[in-house]
Amino acid sequence: MQDKLAELRETLAELQRELREVDQLDTDTKSRLEGVMESINDALHREDTEALTHPSLRETINERNSQLEDNSYPSLTRILTNLADILGNSGL
Repeated sequence: MQDKLAELRETLAELQRELREVDQLDTDTKSRLEGVMESINDALHREDTEALTHPSLRETINERNSQLEDNSYPSLTRILTNLADILGNSGL
């Protein structure tokens, strides 16, 4: 379990770095992605595995990912796909 949590933290850090580097991302999408990151970070800090594995979190990530796919942000979509996969297959 600790390996999955570490992988999740690492992927969140990657998302954070990528969001800082993307110049053309609209403010609304960026703030929604930051909200997803905040939700995951909060759950990680509380070690709330139930929140991390809740289907609504993966659904939210997948919704944001769909929005980005339409706007050609391949690195962000890859990271979000990784996050959804980690949360879906984590066994936390």
